[in-house]
Amino acid sequence: MSANIVQPKAFLVSKPSVDWEQVAAFLDDEGVPGIPDSIRAGKDESAAIAEISARLCYMSYGRGRRDISDFINNLLRHKDGSVFEHINYGFVFTGVSRSLTHELVRHRAGFAFSQRSQRYVDESSGRFVAPPVLQDTVGDEVQAAFNAAIESASESYAALVKTLETAIPREQFEYATDHRKAIRQAARAVLPNATETKIFVTANVRAWRHFIEMRGSAFADVEIRRLAIMVLEALQAEAPLLFGDFTMETLPDGSKTATPKYSKV
Repeated sequence: MSANIVQPKAFLVSKPSVDWEQVAAFLDDEGVPGIPDSIRAGKDESAAIAEISARLCYMSYGRGRRDISDFINNLLRHKDGSVFEHINYGFVFTGVSRSLTHELVRHRAGFAFSQRSQRYVDESSGRFVAPPVLQDTVGDEVQAAFNAAIESASESYAALVKTLETAIPREQFEYATDHRKAIRQAARAVLPNATETKIFVTANVRAWRHFIEMRGSAFADVEIRRLAIMVLEALQAEAPLLFGDFTMETLPDGSKTATPKYSKV
């Protein structure tokens, strides 16, 4: 593959946190047992947030299920997913295509997105993402055809930028940044869906579970499915109680799928 073909990466950059002093003050104010007796998740902050919010609904602090795994699995089993909406994780994804993010941003409920702008950022030295089938299963001839296509698009973009620099008068704009934006937003029209992008995505646990279930399916596009698996692996390491019911299988093409024990929580 070409040197400017990149692979996806997922960076878990934000996690939930608990102000334990405020939790203790709340429990004391309500006259219920303190943290060790009421919050069985201990310092596992993701599970603790789910437990604090779930127990508040029935004011069951200090009562009921003492095993936190049993408590969380009971929530999953009964699809009490609303309490998982209090727990947020944020990822930065790089090395993903515009094709992928067009699908990703369709996940609206519980998600927030901040994506690299092609209007402001110069794509003259931009990179590209080859569809997995081109990376894994086809011959040199097809890969060469893909490389030629993206190189042509990159050259067309650079040529169009150069032409527009004089075709769009600088005097029309108060600021130089607006002139550059006008050039780039026009030139981006020739860039393919394979153009690499970067995106910051934050979502709550319920939303991430839905994303992984939908995009980790064998029916999902392979590129976004690989990303869903990366997210799952990161979140299983970070919050095993909330994502441990997912199992992964390997398909004949070597890609993986993810299936939850508790569907559509």
